[in-house]
Amino acid sequence: MTKSIEDRLQALEDRQAIYQVVCGYGYAVDGLNGPAVGSFYEDQGVYAVGDIGKMEGRETIEAITRDPGHLGFVGAGCAHISTLPYVVVDGDQAVATCHTMVNMHGDNGFFIGRLSASRIELARQPEGGWKIVYRQNYMLNGDPAGSQLLGRLNEGPSLA
Repeated sequence: MTKSIEDRLQALEDRQAIYQVVCGYGYAVDGLNGPAVGSFYEDQGVYAVGDIGKMEGRETIEAITRDPGHLGFVGAGCAHISTLPYVVVDGDQAVATCHTMVNMHGDNGFFIGRLSASRIELARQPEGGWKIVYRQNYMLNGDPAGSQLLGRLNEGPSLA
């Protein structure tokens, strides 16, 4: 059965909005804009970084922009970059799978300081748009968790 033009347009708008959330995080965190970082997450959103730990709640995630370690990276020159995500939308839930990296400046120029696999679960908001409910990152450093996470790209959202 062919989808209606309205359904096709909604699918495009959903993906575009999700792309904005995924890529906007990097600009906000590098710009030390805590409220913008938080605006991409639901109030009880979670950011789980495999080798660092879990940050729970919008305020905790916003606080990344005030963390002394992060401030040092930004002060020396860094860029959080996400690749174009592979997006699966299922009604009011979606998942975006992508690579994320932190490019850093050092004595010999720029280098990739972190390269991660990311799975970002999102929910459509009643007022419109999408917000992150749960974001999981694993380093791509030989740990199989990272490649396994990327391999789940066709799995839909696992939200309740």
